[in-house]
Amino acid sequence: MLKTAINGIQFIAERFAALITVAACVALVVATLHIVADVFMSRFFRSPIIGTHDIVTTYYMVSLFFLPLAYAESRGAHIKADLFFTPLPFAVRWCVSMVTYLSLSGFLSVLTWQMTLRAIRQTNIGDMRLIGDFYLLLWPSRWLAVLGIAAFTIIAVIRTLSLLVPGGYDNLERRHDDA
Repeated sequence: MLKTAINGIQFIAERFAALITVAACVALVVATLHIVADVFMSRFFRSPIIGTHDIVTTYYMVSLFFLPLAYAESRGAHIKADLFFTPLPFAVRWCVSMVTYLSLSGFLSVLTWQMTLRAIRQTNIGDMRLIGDFYLLLWPSRWLAVLGIAAFTIIAVIRTLSLLVPGGYDNLERRHDDA
């Protein structure tokens, strides 16, 4: 029963992680087009697009960094050092994995909480920056970061819980090997 529930939640979380990764890919394409258009306007018309640098760093780069984190974790694609880990006995590998995922889940939970508080503060004050003749809203990008880290947190918590059910560790190792 617990294993089925965890698998269902994991399926939904992984689909969501894939969806926000697609959003990051769209942000990459839009950022590229925006920068190319800015370079074109600068070179041929001597009139750059105002705010390109700020928009790229505030929105596109935040999307590209934070949104794919959960997907990378769900696929076991983060950097890992298996040289000393793989030859260890199963019980030791399980313990190390449990401590690692508990620590990761705890850290990400606190990070999500703090980022959410910051996003709420920035939203309430209407955080923005004057660029040329227009104001660039900065607070929405805070929520992009919260979304990415929250999804990463959910994946880490699911990984932690999956270690507690029979066969969960084997599924976790198999999934990392497939990545």
